[in-house]
Amino acid sequence: MASPTSELLEQIGSNLRAERVRRHLTQDAVARRSGLGVTQIARMERGETDSGISKYLRLSAAIGIDPNELFHDIRVDLIWPA
Repeated sequence: MASPTSELLEQIGSNLRAERVRRHLTQDAVARRSGLGVTQIARMERGETDSGISKYLRLSAAIGIDPNELFHDIRVDLIWPA
């Protein structure tokens, strides 16, 4: 079973990828815009790494989205029940 943190990272990564694809951007294009590496972006999209909020903010800006879009439809209460 996945840990709550890894589940959360997978959901954020999935939203990141969906927003990038929706805007017809490649990982390479986002890497150039954000200053991050393609490998790092790919790992973030797969939820394999917790890169810190500043990198998610850089990616949001590079993609052209409000950072809140990365967290839409995430049910934290299902990951960490009260």
